[in-house]
Amino acid sequence: MTETFHDQKLPARRSLPLKAMAGCVTAVICMSYAIGSYAAHAPRDVGIGASSCAATVEMLGDMHFDRIVTAWSSGFISGSNAGISGERARPRDTATVSEASILRHVRTFCAANPTETLGSAVATLFASLPDDH
Repeated sequence: MTETFHDQKLPARRSLPLKAMAGCVTAVICMSYAIGSYAAHAPRDVGIGASSCAATVEMLGDMHFDRIVTAWSSGFISGSNAGISGERARPRDTATVSEASILRHVRTFCAANPTETLGSAVATLFASLPDDH
């Protein structure tokens, strides 16, 4: 087989073709917009804390789900209390917080506020705790 095309000179290569450069610029602009939009509407809670109260009320009563709720809620309360220690506000007294009290508060709050989140329910519980003396 003969090589018939080796006598032709290859076209000069551009370092970055115009279409590729335009695509990169467009992608950067779109990503900047998307990141800014996400930051403005970023969820405050993640994981199970972002679950709606309506969904939470449906699942309460399942032993496995109840344990997840109380574990997440206990972590939220402990973390919130630790965050307060560096501020002027006094830490909250968590001695009265138990699995039963968490589940009771979450059930009551979420039944009354189905469009809120589990995180909102636990934040309300935390805010209702007395100051630690």
